[in-house]
Amino acid sequence: MDESTKVLYREILERYSKVIWTHEIHHCQARIQLEQNRKRNQFLTVLSVLVSATAITNIFKWLPEEIVLPLLAGMSLTLTFFTVKFKADNLGKLASENRQYAAIMHNLRNRYAGLLSEIKAGVLSKENIVLRRKALENEENIIYSGIVPVTSPEAVKAADKALKKDQVATTTDEEISLIVSSNLQMN
Repeated sequence: MDESTKVLYREILERYSKVIWTHEIHHCQARIQLEQNRKRNQFLTVLSVLVSATAITNIFKWLPEEIVLPLLAGMSLTLTFFTVKFKADNLGKLASENRQYAAIMHNLRNRYAGLLSEIKAGVLSKENIVLRRKALENEENIIYSGIVPVTSPEAVKAADKALKKDQVATTTDEEISLIVSSNLQMN
């Protein structure tokens, strides 16, 4: 690979790396939101059961009525507050948006990886490399200029661990030999 091709390769490699980060952050964010949504639903279920008349009568029958009534009123207000608050957040919808965005970035990531492979294999002219790089950059700019779902520091931290420690974006030769049929593997 000559020096000018190395410069192009390095630039594309940096963009590829950023796309990998974006993909993984949104993937992690979706998992975080789904887990939060599950916990919220459990909380609302428990609170709903406790507020129900049958539960109140059976659980708190040993308490005097002057304690049970304010307790029930407080629990009912708490249930109403959290039901309204949690519905406004709609974590399921937010998780779906992050998953969809991660899928878009995954597709872009694969296209960058394909371009990098073709450059390394030496099957593209410099002009073709530049044209494809510009096309991918244009697509990337359109994707980033759209509505990008919100992410959290927790998602960034989870993506950092997934990419650097767990190496989720890396496939080892050992994994390939275990997963891919031997007739498809390189000798």
